Amino acid sequence: MTPPRRLPRLTLGLFVFVAGFAGGGRAGQAPPAVQSPKTAAELAAEAMAAYQKKDYALSARLFQAATERGARDTDTLYNTACSLALSGDRDAAFRFLEAATEEGFRSVGVLQADPDLKSLRDDSRWAKTLAAAEAQQAQWRKDHSDPDRARFITTDIDRFWPAYDHAMKSPAEERAAIFQSEYLDPGTPGLRDWAASGRLKAAALVKAVEARPDFYRAIRPLTKHLSARFPRIIEAFRKLKSFDKDAVFPDVYFVVGQVNSGGTSAGSGLLMGAEMFARDPAVPTAELNDWERTAIMAPAEIPALVAHESIHFLQEYPQGTLLCSVLKEGIADFLGQLTSGELIARMNQTHAWANARERELWTEFEKDMDGKDTSRWLYGSSGGNGRPVDLGYWMGFKIGEAYFQNAPAKDAAVRDMLAIKDCGAFLKASGYAERFARKTP
Repeated sequence: MTPPRRLPRLTLGLFVFVAGFAGGGRAGQAPPAVQSPKTAAELAAEAMAAYQKKDYALSARLFQAATERGARDTDTLYNTACSLALSGDRDAAFRFLEAATEEGFRSVGVLQADPDLKSLRDDSRWAKTLAAAEAQQAQWRKDHSDPDRARFITTDIDRFWPAYDHAMKSPAEERAAIFQSEYLDPGTPGLRDWAASGRLKAAALVKAVEARPDFYRAIRPLTKHLSARFPRIIEAFRKLKSFDKDAVFPDVYFVVGQVNSGGTSAGSGLLMGAEMFARDPAVPTAELNDWERTAIMAPAEIPALVAHESIHFLQEYPQGTLLCSVLKEGIADFLGQLTSGELIARMNQTHAWANARERELWTEFEKDMDGKDTSRWLYGSSGGNGRPVDLGYWMGFKIGEAYFQNAPAKDAAVRDMLAIKDCGAFLKASGYAERFARKTP
């Protein structure tokens, strides 16, 4: 990564004053208190809100202010360029695109397709922008093509616990600011992506730790010994490489969150919520709700979930139908199991329940698969009345498994499963539906 460059400066009122105060106040009266300056994250959030309202000039000013407050992530720099382009400032837009690529922006496809940048594509500087992103992409692939060089980053956990100690010894009203300044603001790109996904906010984190004091105190030792799981993750990455020589292995970030997500993938890499791997006899669960008690996993399940998320990072799928969503999740489970050797325990239980009802579930799914409603098949609200959540993961797994079993060349099958172009055609090629047409109940 190149050293930070000086960005275009912007004069903007970053301090919010009490309403009605404009100067020194009346004689004999103390001036009203001044609120703290807005953080880079707050300014970026306001900028995105302005963008969504199509106030691109305001959005551009707020995004630039966020960069002056220290935002160096490629998403903020890129979004600033988009708002500047939409507001008609080509020169500044190109400066921020240059800053984004210098900081590591590499999404060539996004540059080529994003309608926000339409006004820049006939400019002579556009070719240079594309070339810079292509160079970053090529370098990134080179740096992340060897599974034995995979990086596991736990510095956010190292920063969380001192911030936690400071916050919990401080008055309640100061805790969110402490987590923001000592944990979130100096976070890794992975932590910033975790926060940008909506999974982590300082105020919500305070509520999480205040509501679960015994749980958070008990998980500290577990979060400090994650490295014991890394060799098995590397083994899974090696197995994937044996099927797909073009596979890449992004950085794996471990963070402490709000007991709401075990993992996801983002531009920075794979993002794992360390507090979700806390199923241990020494960890009390009385403070957790029913979903949380079910969702937390044993530390030994980390390699299986990392393998699942590594497939998501590589997948290129169309969006829209339930079938595509189910294939995306289920094939991540199938290939994750193929490479790591196992599924997370909760999905093993789901498979046992669903395998005994396979024909019935296929009949239900076949009626739903061309729609967009995921409520009965995917994510936290999809269970109930004895029905496990996430049956769509199982269904996608079964279709992917059938495709793999029928394929003469397994390495080609894995590559096909990573880049599905037509979900209906993939289902047909798997032969899964035909199993039920041939059999009697």
